[in-house]
Amino acid sequence: MNARDATGEKVGTGPDPTASSGPTSQPVSPASRRREEAIQEASRAIIELYLERNTTDLPVKELAAHVGLAERTFYRYFPRKEEAVRPFVVRGFRRIVAAVRAAPPTANLFDVLVEVHAETFKASHDKRWDAFVPLLLGDEAIRAVWLQVVAEAEMAFAEVIAERLGIDPRGHRARMAGAVLTVAGRLAMEQTFVDGQKQDPAQVFAECLAHVGPGLFKPLE
Repeated sequence: MNARDATGEKVGTGPDPTASSGPTSQPVSPASRRREEAIQEASRAIIELYLERNTTDLPVKELAAHVGLAERTFYRYFPRKEEAVRPFVVRGFRRIVAAVRAAPPTANLFDVLVEVHAETFKASHDKRWDAFVPLLLGDEAIRAVWLQVVAEAEMAFAEVIAERLGIDPRGHRARMAGAVLTVAGRLAMEQTFVDGQKQDPAQVFAECLAHVGPGLFKPLE
């Protein structure tokens, strides 16, 4: 079963976005990479099943059978049923961090952040994602996983902002920037469906950053 992301691209592998990507990072072994591929495939397929059934209230036995896993293997991949959505959500953060890191060094960081998030929302904001977010927010256990991943991703954003600005990733400024980005991204996705009114998540994200202003993302002089 070939799982694909919301852009239609086959799900790939890579480091957790909350993990350091600096020079001390360890290479990924072929066995670890294969396991990560299997987990990503299973996560995407499970989300597709949730969308097909329009519910997340499905037993582990059915989820495991759908992705071709024994229940024991399912629990090795996902310690709890709700953790099955984590790889999909994590991958979205990973792609954003990578895009910010890859932007030209001379580019205005505030503009880069707005543009990268706009492109990400444009790529993922199709009918499947529109259906997935209400399911995610409507399941208390899965929503808790979503919020946990958002919280964990703050450090990944703090690190890439620190790289771009030449500041300490553990300092208050970098960590605040990481928190602002994750909250803005979360609100952009969640506010899209508030009161049944559909909004442009890219616009919501840009408005959130505008409230803070560009100063937080400017290099020190």
